[in-house]
Amino acid sequence: MKLGTIRIDGVPTVIARVDGDTAVVIDQFDWMEDLILAGDSGLTAAHNAIEAAKGGTAATIDVSNADWMAPNPKASKILGCAVNNNGLNSVAHRPMKSPMFFTKGRSALTGHGKTIDILPRHGRLIPEPEPVCVFGKDAKNVEPDQILDYIFGYTITNDVTASGIKFGEDSIALKQKPELVFPHHMEWRHRFGEEDTYVYFIYHSRSKAADTFSAMGPWLTTKDEVPNPNSLRVQGIIDGEVYADDSTANYYFPVEKVLSEASTWFTMEAGDCVHCGTAVKGTEKFPKGNLGTNLVEYNGKTTDVEIEILGTLSNVINCTEKGSLSDSATSRKK
Repeated sequence: MKLGTIRIDGVPTVIARVDGDTAVVIDQFDWMEDLILAGDSGLTAAHNAIEAAKGGTAATIDVSNADWMAPNPKASKILGCAVNNNGLNSVAHRPMKSPMFFTKGRSALTGHGKTIDILPRHGRLIPEPEPVCVFGKDAKNVEPDQILDYIFGYTITNDVTASGIKFGEDSIALKQKPELVFPHHMEWRHRFGEEDTYVYFIYHSRSKAADTFSAMGPWLTTKDEVPNPNSLRVQGIIDGEVYADDSTANYYFPVEKVLSEASTWFTMEAGDCVHCGTAVKGTEKFPKGNLGTNLVEYNGKTTDVEIEILGTLSNVINCTEKGSLSDSATSRKK
C-alpha cells in the first residue's frame, strides 16, 4: 500500500492511494503516526478504505494537485547516514569504521510539490536523492538481521545540503598546542608532520537541517512492497535531466547495518525516519553527479528524486532573500 498526508481545506489528512492519482481518506486517524502506532489494525483500516473506494462505497479524491505534506509530519527524529556510498569512500583517506549520522528536526520537513528555499548565505547547494526507512515500532540495540522487522515502510527524500555554509561558516580549524592533540584527533585524517596540530570541526545543522531541506514523500510505501531495500534504483533529476543514476546496492554499509547502528545510539521511535545514503553516480551530461549539481543555478526549476517501487518526489527550487514558514510549523491538528 501507499499512504500519504495531505491538507484538505487546511487540515492534515491521512490518505491511501487507490490507483494512480486517486486516493481515499482514512478517517480513523488524525495523523500518519497514529496509523503507524496502530500496527496491524492501522494497515487493516487502510486496506478496508481502499477496498471501499474500489467498490464505490467510499468517496475518492484526486491528488494530482494536492497540498502535500511529508508522509509523517510528526517524526520525532530524522537521521541521515553520511558518505554511505562506495563511490565516495573510494577516495577516503581511511575507510569508515561504522555508519556516521547527522540529524534533522521535523521543522526541516516539506512535502511533494513544495519549494526548497535557499537563502543567499547557504551558498553552493547540492541535491542528495535517497530512500527513507520509516520505523513502525520502537527499536533499541536491535541486530542487523532483525532490524527490518521494525520498519513500517519506505519513502523518498531529497537530502538538500548547503556545502557553501557548511565549509564557509560552520567549519573551523583549531591550531592546538601539541599537548592538547590526542591520537583520536588524527586517526581519521592525514597528518602533515609533527607541526600539524590542527583539529578540524564541522557542524551540519544549517547545511543539512534548515527549513525545507528535508523534502519527503509523496507516498509512504509499506514494507511488504519492497522486497530488498539494498537493490533500489535511485535517480536524481534536475530540470528534466538525470544528473545521478545509482542504486542502493552501491551503499558502503547495507541498510540493515545503518538501521541497527542507529538503534545502538538512539531509541528509534515509531514514525522516525532514516535515510541511508545518497545516489552519486553521474551521467554523461553530469559526470560529477550530484556533487557537480548546484541547485542555486536552477532557480525556479523542478528537482525530482525517482526511486523504483517508491515513486517520484518533486520540488521547486526557490532562491529567496527570506525563507518561508516551515511545512511542519503550519500543521494544525484536526
